[in-house]
Amino acid sequence: MCALQTLLPLLKKAAGDLERPDMVYWFKQADAELANIIRGRPSDTAAIPALIARSPQNGHHA
Repeated sequence: MCALQTLLPLLKKAAGDLERPDMVYWFKQADAELANIIRGRPSDTAAIPALIARSPQNGHHA
């Protein structure tokens, strides 16, 4: 978990450099979830549909 905690900010920055707000959003969410797990707080799986609905959409579809 410590490695992931170190890696997530780097991934978030790389996604920002690539102008991928959708990826930045999900890396921020993952970072917040990891912080909650480390603090001993349970995941809120009921919040997932709302997170998906609020997430920026990737405009670079293949």
